Amino acid sequence: MSVTASPNVSSTIGLKNVVIAPLTADTEATLTYGTVQAVAGAIEATVTPENTDPDIMYADDIEFDTIYADPELTFKLKMADIPLSIQELLFSNEIDENGVLVRTAQDKPSYFAVGFKSEKSNGKYRYVWLYKVRAKPLTESFATKEGKTINRQNPEVEFTAIKRTHDGRYQAVADEGENGFTAAQAATFLETVYEPTFASAQSGSGT
Repeated sequence: MSVTASPNVSSTIGLKNVVIAPLTADTEATLTYGTVQAVAGAIEATVTPENTDPDIMYADDIEFDTIYADPELTFKLKMADIPLSIQELLFSNEIDENGVLVRTAQDKPSYFAVGFKSEKSNGKYRYVWLYKVRAKPLTESFATKEGKTINRQNPEVEFTAIKRTHDGRYQAVADEGENGFTAAQAATFLETVYEPTFASAQSGSGT
């Protein structure tokens, strides 16, 4: 029996260039995003699937049919700090004429795409887009200084990531130098929200 060679393997060792883009329209007919905004100071990003267990129907004493729920992920982003202007975007708060961020009970966070890249041990990068995420209330901590001991208080934003209504897609991942994804493509991958292209024989819709 012949064995297919394994793809190249290299671990991820970094995180940077986090960007967000507002999802301005997501219907069966229309899909649009706003301007990509850089978000500096990323420390850690975690993507966790939340509903991975299928609904299994048994018949004739066997596993007869399997249905998977729509994908839902938790995306956590720990930052050195989150400027108030970025908080205004993420949480639909409002900065007043005096530069003060004001939160109200009616604020409803909007949907965004989130992208970032992670350096790999081979010196290249893995690129990620999550197509439709919405932020949960911000987790912040504040602590007193203890003499010469510095206790950094780094905020963490938790997002819920779901599929797009338009086409069912929820994530795109690319490794630089693999599967035909070139350095030239990588250089602009985070400048706009990536939209895939497939051969005509493939739908690629995920629906």
